[in-house]
Amino acid sequence: MFFSIFAFMRISKSYILIALNLFLVSGLKSQNVEVGLMLGGSNYLGDLSNETFLMDQTKFSASIFGRYNFLPRFSMKGFIGYGRVAGDDNNFKDETRSYSGIEDFKFNYYRNLNFYSDIYEASVHAEYNLRKMDLNTYQSRPFIPYVFGGIGLFHFNPKSTFDGKEVELQPLATEGQGSTTYNDLKKYSLTSICLPVGLGFRQKIGDDFFIGVEAGLRFTRTNYLDDVGGLYASNSVVNGATGRVGLLMSDRSWERPDVNVSPDLDFPLNNDYLFEEGFKRSDRKTFSNDMYFMAGITISYVIRFRGQGCPTF
Repeated sequence: MFFSIFAFMRISKSYILIALNLFLVSGLKSQNVEVGLMLGGSNYLGDLSNETFLMDQTKFSASIFGRYNFLPRFSMKGFIGYGRVAGDDNNFKDETRSYSGIEDFKFNYYRNLNFYSDIYEASVHAEYNLRKMDLNTYQSRPFIPYVFGGIGLFHFNPKSTFDGKEVELQPLATEGQGSTTYNDLKKYSLTSICLPVGLGFRQKIGDDFFIGVEAGLRFTRTNYLDDVGGLYASNSVVNGATGRVGLLMSDRSWERPDVNVSPDLDFPLNNDYLFEEGFKRSDRKTFSNDMYFMAGITISYVIRFRGQGCPTF
Protein backbone atom coordinates (compact mmCIF):
# COMPACT_ATOMS: atom_id res chain seq x y z
CA MET A 1 0.00 0.00 0.00
CA PHE A 2 2.76 2.44 0.93
CA PHE A 3 4.57 1.69 -2.33
CA SER A 4 1.38 2.44 -4.29
CA ILE A 5 0.93 5.77 -2.50
CA PHE A 6 4.59 6.69 -3.11
CA ALA A 7 4.36 5.81 -6.80
CA PHE A 8 1.18 7.79 -7.20
CA MET A 9 2.65 10.86 -5.48
CA ARG A 10 5.59 10.77 -7.90
CA ILE A 11 3.16 10.76 -10.82
CA SER A 12 1.12 13.62 -9.39
CA LYS A 13 4.20 15.75 -8.58
CA SER A 14 4.08 17.52 -11.95
CA TYR A 15 0.44 18.51 -11.38
CA ILE A 16 1.32 20.07 -8.02
CA LEU A 17 4.26 21.99 -9.51
CA ILE A 18 2.10 23.30 -12.35
CA ALA A 19 -0.53 24.51 -9.87
CA LEU A 20 2.10 26.24 -7.73
CA ASN A 21 3.63 27.95 -10.75
CA LEU A 22 0.19 29.25 -11.77
CA PHE A 23 -0.22 30.77 -8.33
CA LEU A 24 3.24 32.36 -8.33
CA VAL A 25 3.06 33.97 -11.77
CA SER A 26 -0.49 35.29 -11.50
CA GLY A 27 0.10 38.40 -9.39
CA LEU A 28 -1.76 37.09 -6.34
CA LYS A 29 -4.28 39.50 -4.86
CA SER A 30 -6.49 39.46 -1.80
CA GLN A 31 -9.29 36.90 -1.92
CA ASN A 32 -7.90 35.31 -5.07
CA VAL A 33 -6.34 32.25 -3.42
CA GLU A 34 -8.08 29.64 -1.27
CA VAL A 35 -6.95 26.39 0.29
CA GLY A 36 -9.49 23.86 1.46
CA LEU A 37 -10.62 20.43 2.52
CA MET A 38 -13.48 18.19 1.36
CA LEU A 39 -14.87 15.30 3.42
CA GLY A 40 -17.60 13.02 2.12
CA GLY A 41 -18.20 9.81 0.22
CA SER A 42 -17.17 7.95 -2.92
CA ASN A 43 -18.93 5.40 -5.11
CA TYR A 44 -18.47 3.67 -8.44
CA LEU A 45 -20.37 2.66 -11.56
CA GLY A 46 -19.32 -0.47 -13.46
CA ASP A 47 -19.79 -4.21 -13.94
CA LEU A 48 -20.13 -5.09 -10.26
CA SER A 49 -22.64 -2.31 -9.63
CA ASN A 50 -24.75 -3.25 -12.67
CA GLU A 51 -24.01 0.26 -13.99
CA THR A 52 -25.92 1.90 -11.13
CA PHE A 53 -24.87 3.81 -8.01
CA LEU A 54 -25.82 1.90 -4.85
CA MET A 55 -26.08 4.13 -1.78
CA ASP A 56 -25.14 1.30 0.60
CA GLN A 57 -21.83 0.92 -1.27
CA THR A 58 -20.79 4.53 -0.57
CA LYS A 59 -17.41 4.70 1.19
CA PHE A 60 -15.36 7.45 2.86
CA SER A 61 -13.46 10.01 0.80
CA ALA A 62 -11.26 13.00 1.68
CA SER A 63 -9.54 15.63 -0.45
CA ILE A 64 -7.44 18.77 -0.24
CA PHE A 65 -7.51 21.52 -2.84
CA GLY A 66 -6.18 24.93 -3.77
CA ARG A 67 -8.27 27.40 -5.78
CA TYR A 68 -7.20 30.52 -7.68
CA ASN A 69 -10.06 32.95 -8.44
CA PHE A 70 -8.60 34.86 -11.39
CA LEU A 71 -11.91 36.34 -12.65
CA PRO A 72 -15.30 36.96 -10.99
CA ARG A 73 -16.76 33.95 -12.84
CA PHE A 74 -13.69 31.75 -13.45
CA SER A 75 -11.42 29.78 -11.11
CA MET A 76 -8.76 27.08 -11.40
CA LYS A 77 -8.47 24.39 -8.77
CA GLY A 78 -5.77 21.83 -7.99
CA PHE A 79 -7.29 18.73 -6.34
CA ILE A 80 -5.71 15.77 -4.53
CA GLY A 81 -8.20 13.20 -3.27
CA TYR A 82 -8.63 9.77 -1.74
CA GLY A 83 -11.69 7.53 -1.92
CA ARG A 84 -12.66 3.88 -1.68
CA VAL A 85 -15.04 2.12 -4.08
CA ALA A 86 -16.55 -1.36 -3.95
CA GLY A 87 -18.95 -3.64 -5.80
CA ASP A 88 -20.49 -7.07 -5.26
CA ASP A 89 -22.59 -9.36 -7.47
CA ASN A 90 -24.47 -10.44 -4.34
CA ASN A 91 -26.32 -7.12 -4.48
CA PHE A 92 -28.06 -8.39 -7.64
CA LYS A 93 -28.19 -12.14 -7.01
CA ASP A 94 -31.96 -12.38 -7.61
CA GLU A 95 -31.93 -10.55 -10.95
CA THR A 96 -32.30 -12.54 -14.16
CA ARG A 97 -31.43 -11.82 -17.78
CA SER A 98 -30.85 -13.50 -21.11
CA TYR A 99 -27.27 -14.77 -21.26
CA SER A 100 -25.55 -16.92 -23.90
CA GLY A 101 -28.86 -18.21 -25.21
CA ILE A 102 -30.28 -18.95 -21.74
CA GLU A 103 -33.41 -17.05 -20.72
CA ASP A 104 -33.95 -15.91 -17.12
CA PHE A 105 -30.36 -16.72 -16.17
CA LYS A 106 -29.13 -15.44 -12.76
CA PHE A 107 -25.92 -14.03 -14.19
CA ASN A 108 -24.83 -12.01 -11.14
CA TYR A 109 -25.63 -14.87 -8.79
CA TYR A 110 -23.39 -17.30 -10.66
CA ARG A 111 -20.65 -14.84 -11.66
CA ASN A 112 -20.35 -14.11 -7.93
CA LEU A 113 -17.50 -11.58 -8.12
CA ASN A 114 -16.70 -8.74 -5.74
CA PHE A 115 -13.98 -6.14 -5.27
CA TYR A 116 -12.90 -3.04 -3.42
CA SER A 117 -10.22 -0.51 -4.28
CA ASP A 118 -8.60 2.58 -2.81
CA ILE A 119 -8.36 5.45 -5.29
CA TYR A 120 -5.79 8.25 -5.21
CA GLU A 121 -6.45 11.15 -7.57
CA ALA A 122 -4.55 14.27 -8.64
CA SER A 123 -6.44 16.56 -10.99
CA VAL A 124 -6.87 20.13 -12.21
CA HIS A 125 -10.38 21.63 -12.50
CA ALA A 126 -11.62 24.69 -14.39
CA GLU A 127 -14.60 26.19 -12.55
CA TYR A 128 -17.31 28.51 -13.85
CA ASN A 129 -19.24 30.49 -11.23
CA LEU A 130 -22.93 30.86 -12.09
CA ARG A 131 -22.94 34.09 -10.08
CA LYS A 132 -20.17 36.67 -10.10
CA MET A 133 -17.80 36.65 -7.15
CA ASP A 134 -16.59 40.04 -5.89
CA LEU A 135 -12.81 39.77 -5.79
CA ASN A 136 -12.22 43.23 -4.35
CA THR A 137 -13.93 43.17 -0.97
CA TYR A 138 -13.98 40.98 2.11
CA GLN A 139 -17.28 42.33 3.40
CA SER A 140 -19.69 40.67 0.98
CA ARG A 141 -21.14 37.21 1.80
CA PRO A 142 -21.85 35.73 -1.64
CA PHE A 143 -23.61 32.43 -2.38
CA ILE A 144 -21.75 30.98 -5.37
CA PRO A 145 -23.04 27.98 -7.37
CA TYR A 146 -20.51 26.63 -9.87
CA VAL A 147 -19.85 23.88 -12.41
CA PHE A 148 -16.47 22.35 -13.22
CA GLY A 149 -14.59 20.12 -15.61
CA GLY A 150 -11.00 18.95 -15.66
CA ILE A 151 -8.40 16.28 -16.22
CA GLY A 152 -6.29 14.19 -13.90
CA LEU A 153 -4.56 10.94 -13.06
CA PHE A 154 -5.72 8.33 -10.59
CA HIS A 155 -4.23 5.18 -9.11
CA PHE A 156 -6.33 2.15 -8.18
CA ASN A 157 -5.73 -1.46 -7.15
CA PRO A 158 -8.74 -3.82 -7.14
CA LYS A 159 -8.74 -6.41 -4.36
CA SER A 160 -10.96 -9.12 -2.97
CA THR A 161 -10.76 -11.74 -0.23
CA PHE A 162 -9.92 -15.43 -0.54
CA ASP A 163 -9.67 -17.86 2.34
CA GLY A 164 -9.95 -14.93 4.74
CA LYS A 165 -7.02 -13.06 3.21
CA GLU A 166 -6.80 -9.93 1.06
CA VAL A 167 -5.87 -10.68 -2.55
CA GLU A 168 -4.74 -8.21 -5.21
CA LEU A 169 -6.57 -9.09 -8.42
CA GLN A 170 -4.49 -7.49 -11.18
CA PRO A 171 -1.41 -9.74 -10.67
CA LEU A 172 -3.66 -12.81 -10.94
CA ALA A 173 -4.54 -11.98 -14.57
CA THR A 174 -8.09 -13.26 -14.04
CA GLU A 175 -8.95 -12.90 -17.74
CA GLY A 176 -5.68 -14.40 -18.99
CA GLN A 177 -3.91 -11.06 -19.48
CA GLY A 178 -0.23 -11.32 -20.29
CA SER A 179 -0.29 -15.02 -21.17
CA THR A 180 1.25 -16.42 -24.35
CA THR A 181 -2.16 -17.77 -25.33
CA TYR A 182 -3.74 -14.30 -25.41
CA ASN A 183 -0.86 -12.30 -26.87
CA ASP A 184 -2.97 -9.23 -27.63
CA LEU A 185 -4.39 -9.02 -24.09
CA LYS A 186 -2.02 -7.07 -21.85
CA LYS A 187 -2.30 -6.56 -18.11
CA TYR A 188 -4.19 -3.37 -17.41
CA SER A 189 -2.36 -0.43 -15.85
CA LEU A 190 -3.19 0.56 -12.27
CA THR A 191 -2.79 4.24 -13.15
CA SER A 192 -5.15 5.88 -15.62
CA ILE A 193 -6.59 9.18 -16.81
CA CYS A 194 -9.79 10.59 -15.33
CA LEU A 195 -12.02 13.43 -16.53
CA PRO A 196 -13.81 15.03 -13.55
CA VAL A 197 -17.08 16.89 -14.18
CA GLY A 198 -19.51 18.15 -11.59
CA LEU A 199 -21.14 20.99 -9.72
CA GLY A 200 -21.21 22.57 -6.31
CA PHE A 201 -21.91 25.68 -4.32
CA ARG A 202 -20.14 27.62 -1.61
CA GLN A 203 -21.25 30.27 0.82
CA LYS A 204 -18.97 32.80 2.44
CA ILE A 205 -19.39 32.61 6.22
CA GLY A 206 -16.74 35.10 7.28
CA ASP A 207 -14.12 37.45 5.94
CA ASP A 208 -11.86 34.50 5.17
CA PHE A 209 -13.94 31.30 5.10
CA PHE A 210 -16.26 29.51 2.66
CA ILE A 211 -18.35 26.42 3.35
CA GLY A 212 -20.05 24.43 0.61
CA VAL A 213 -20.99 21.17 -1.06
CA GLU A 214 -19.43 19.60 -4.17
CA ALA A 215 -20.24 16.49 -6.22
CA GLY A 216 -18.22 15.22 -9.16
CA LEU A 217 -18.29 12.25 -11.53
CA ARG A 218 -15.02 10.90 -12.90
CA PHE A 219 -15.06 9.44 -16.40
CA THR A 220 -12.08 7.08 -16.74
CA ARG A 221 -10.05 5.41 -19.49
CA THR A 222 -10.26 1.93 -17.93
CA ASN A 223 -12.86 -0.81 -17.74
CA TYR A 224 -10.86 -2.64 -15.06
CA LEU A 225 -11.49 -0.52 -11.98
CA ASP A 226 -13.32 -3.64 -10.70
CA ASP A 227 -10.99 -6.18 -12.46
CA VAL A 228 -13.87 -7.14 -14.79
CA GLY A 229 -13.64 -6.00 -18.39
CA GLY A 230 -13.72 -8.79 -20.95
CA LEU A 231 -14.24 -12.53 -21.41
CA TYR A 232 -13.65 -15.65 -19.37
CA ALA A 233 -10.28 -17.18 -20.19
CA SER A 234 -9.37 -20.83 -20.51
CA ASN A 235 -9.14 -22.44 -17.07
CA SER A 236 -5.88 -24.14 -18.00
CA VAL A 237 -4.33 -20.84 -19.15
CA VAL A 238 -5.20 -19.03 -15.91
CA ASN A 239 -4.11 -21.99 -13.80
CA GLY A 240 -0.81 -22.23 -15.66
CA ALA A 241 -0.11 -18.49 -15.41
CA THR A 242 -1.08 -17.64 -11.83
CA GLY A 243 -1.91 -20.96 -10.19
CA ARG A 244 -4.82 -22.20 -8.15
CA VAL A 245 -5.64 -18.84 -6.53
CA GLY A 246 -5.84 -17.14 -9.93
CA LEU A 247 -8.14 -19.88 -11.19
CA LEU A 248 -10.42 -19.72 -8.16
CA MET A 249 -10.69 -15.92 -8.34
CA SER A 250 -11.32 -15.78 -12.09
CA ASP A 251 -14.52 -17.83 -11.96
CA ARG A 252 -16.14 -17.88 -8.51
CA SER A 253 -19.24 -19.81 -9.54
CA TRP A 254 -17.75 -22.74 -7.59
CA GLU A 255 -18.82 -20.96 -4.38
CA ARG A 256 -22.50 -21.42 -5.24
CA PRO A 257 -23.95 -24.61 -3.69
CA ASP A 258 -25.80 -25.58 -6.86
CA VAL A 259 -22.60 -25.63 -8.97
CA ASN A 260 -21.07 -29.09 -8.84
CA VAL A 261 -17.40 -28.17 -8.36
CA SER A 262 -15.55 -28.40 -5.05
CA PRO A 263 -12.53 -26.15 -4.31
CA ASP A 264 -11.13 -28.87 -2.05
CA LEU A 265 -10.57 -31.15 -5.03
CA ASP A 266 -8.14 -30.90 -7.91
CA PHE A 267 -9.97 -28.85 -10.50
CA PRO A 268 -10.81 -30.32 -13.86
CA LEU A 269 -9.49 -27.75 -16.31
CA ASN A 270 -11.70 -28.31 -19.34
CA ASN A 271 -15.20 -26.85 -19.32
CA ASP A 272 -16.19 -28.20 -15.90
CA TYR A 273 -16.82 -24.69 -14.61
CA LEU A 274 -20.14 -23.01 -15.23
CA PHE A 275 -18.55 -20.35 -17.48
CA GLU A 276 -16.53 -21.59 -20.45
CA GLU A 277 -13.73 -19.85 -22.31
CA GLY A 278 -15.08 -16.95 -24.36
CA PHE A 279 -18.21 -16.40 -22.26
CA LYS A 280 -18.80 -12.78 -21.25
CA ARG A 281 -17.30 -11.85 -17.90
CA SER A 282 -18.12 -8.18 -18.43
CA ASP A 283 -21.76 -7.74 -19.37
CA ARG A 284 -21.74 -3.97 -19.93
CA LYS A 285 -24.70 -2.51 -21.81
CA THR A 286 -24.41 1.27 -21.59
CA PHE A 287 -20.91 2.49 -20.71
CA SER A 288 -17.69 1.11 -22.10
CA ASN A 289 -15.52 2.22 -19.16
CA ASP A 290 -15.94 2.37 -15.40
CA MET A 291 -16.64 5.61 -13.54
CA TYR A 292 -16.34 6.77 -9.96
CA PHE A 293 -17.90 9.57 -7.95
CA MET A 294 -16.71 11.85 -5.16
CA ALA A 295 -18.90 14.22 -3.16
CA GLY A 296 -18.68 16.00 0.14
CA ILE A 297 -18.77 19.09 2.29
CA THR A 298 -16.05 21.64 1.57
CA ILE A 299 -14.48 24.27 3.76
CA SER A 300 -11.89 26.69 2.40
CA TYR A 301 -9.78 29.52 3.75
CA VAL A 302 -8.90 32.69 1.83
CA ILE A 303 -5.17 33.37 2.15
CA ARG A 304 -4.31 36.89 3.27
CA PHE A 305 -1.10 38.59 2.20
CA ARG A 306 1.08 41.27 3.74
CA GLY A 307 -0.69 44.46 4.64
CA GLN A 308 -4.00 42.80 5.43
CA GLY A 309 -5.41 42.48 8.90
CA CYS A 310 -6.11 39.42 11.00
CA PRO A 311 -8.87 37.10 9.80
CA THR A 312 -12.29 37.51 11.40
CA PHE A 313 -15.65 35.73 11.27
